[in-house]
Amino acid sequence: MIFRKAVLLLAAVAVATGLSAHAQVGVYGMFTVDRLSNIASSPLPQSSSPANVRSNSVDPLGGTGGVYYDFLKLGPMKLGVDARGSILTTKRGAYVNFDGPGARIYSALGGVRGAFHTKYAPLKPYIQISAGLGRSDYGLFGTSSATVQSPNVIHNNFQYEGLAGLDIKLLPILDWRVAEFGYGGLAAFGTYSHNYPIKQVSMGFVVHFP
Repeated sequence: MIFRKAVLLLAAVAVATGLSAHAQVGVYGMFTVDRLSNIASSPLPQSSSPANVRSNSVDPLGGTGGVYYDFLKLGPMKLGVDARGSILTTKRGAYVNFDGPGARIYSALGGVRGAFHTKYAPLKPYIQISAGLGRSDYGLFGTSSATVQSPNVIHNNFQYEGLAGLDIKLLPILDWRVAEFGYGGLAAFGTYSHNYPIKQVSMGFVVHFP
């Protein structure tokens, strides 16, 4: 019995050591631009005034920050998890004839990622699937009136994204995130349920350990 426990303990230590040998933690910051679309057909109340005609998309921009942990090596891929948050805004709302209320997207997402080893070591491509809470006003006023400009109503949404990007090693602990491309959407909750597709482009820098 003691021998069996000792063997199991050694096996557990070996597995943990093997995982930690390949584990990597990274922290990143990026400049991000989104295109949020399908706004013209939004079910949110709309005035019949021609001045209130909606355009179909807005382009908020801002910052994304996050952290990832790659913990398991599977052939040429390292499997990990990622958590990130974004604050994106623009002064141009979803109206054709005037700027309107601007537009905002606030995101908190978690997901899984796979980073790939290449023949040219400084190149580090990765793919990722993330989901979580996305809050937005879709660039629309909180009322159906173009003249009564009430404060923006920020709506809760289920946000989902598929992402692909490329990091290039600059220093032992510093990578340049050349580009990250994403596609997903905001799925609104409640009475005005609707899908707002998102296209996303980001770039920035990554600090990683070890």
